[in-house]
Amino acid sequence: MGVSFFLRAILILVLPCIAAVIYIKGQKYDPALIDFKSAANTSSGSGQAIPAKQQGPTSSLPSDIEGFKQFGKIREFNKDNLFEHVNGHAEYFISAGFQKLSVIEYVSSTSRSEKPELQAEVYEMGSGLQAFGVLVDESGAKAEAVNIGAMGFKTSGGISFFKGKYYVKIAPYSGKPPLMLFASRFEKKLTAASEEFSAFSKLPAIGKTIATRFVKEGYRGLDFFKNVIEREYNVDGRTVQIALISGKDKEIKDFGAALNSYLQKSAVSFEKENKQNKEIYKISDKYEGDWFVVVEKTAAFGIFGAPDASILRYFIKEG
Repeated sequence: MGVSFFLRAILILVLPCIAAVIYIKGQKYDPALIDFKSAANTSSGSGQAIPAKQQGPTSSLPSDIEGFKQFGKIREFNKDNLFEHVNGHAEYFISAGFQKLSVIEYVSSTSRSEKPELQAEVYEMGSGLQAFGVLVDESGAKAEAVNIGAMGFKTSGGISFFKGKYYVKIAPYSGKPPLMLFASRFEKKLTAASEEFSAFSKLPAIGKTIATRFVKEGYRGLDFFKNVIEREYNVDGRTVQIALISGKDKEIKDFGAALNSYLQKSAVSFEKENKQNKEIYKISDKYEGDWFVVVEKTAAFGIFGAPDASILRYFIKEG
């Protein structure tokens, strides 16, 4: 009995001390576990102010354009906080190759307004092809083509274009500011480093161009047709589509291997020949009819809707 009473007495004295130690240790938390912004990229709801020295296009975004001046500070968004600016649409941009967004606002040089008149959004993508793809996706089929950047469109919401790996959207806040004039001057002063986008020059002039599209993956239901630029032509009253895949030597080799694997495993009939260091395929199936593929060193072309093999003369020089 005496020993049991003694043990209970010790426990009564020790338990408060243990509780106190646990409480004190509990207050020494890791701030990164509680304040997520201390462990991740911090940002406000309106993006981050741009430091004086900045890599990428922000360092050379034009602050003043003839007839216009910058209003407020440049705001920047990355993959972590893009949703703050394009809520509900951020995942699309990120999946399309988005790297960074810079937003800058302007007013007329003579304006005394306390509100901006125009907004320019400069999306830095991973490549010129990705910037082109976003431009085509965002502009829609009914957009009016304009001669700004490598390619540009005018819609009811403003003007969009791409230059190198940058996709740019310019929109008015109110009134009717001279959008075309502003966009043209903005593009000329946008001196950010840009990559050469030469894919269009690879497309042959086989007829009148009707439309140009970008398909990121699964072109015509074929998994290996990825990042396709499709140009639709009117050739002697017939609609012909050229699907261009442009890339480095290894990328095109991988495409050729995937094409051969598909043809060997599928039930479609095909013919293959090598000519002028190019692989030429004539493929016949019940869905597409006869179509052709020409594989070069740094490009591959899918040709659909052509009446016969005479279309290949635009891809193979005779003589």
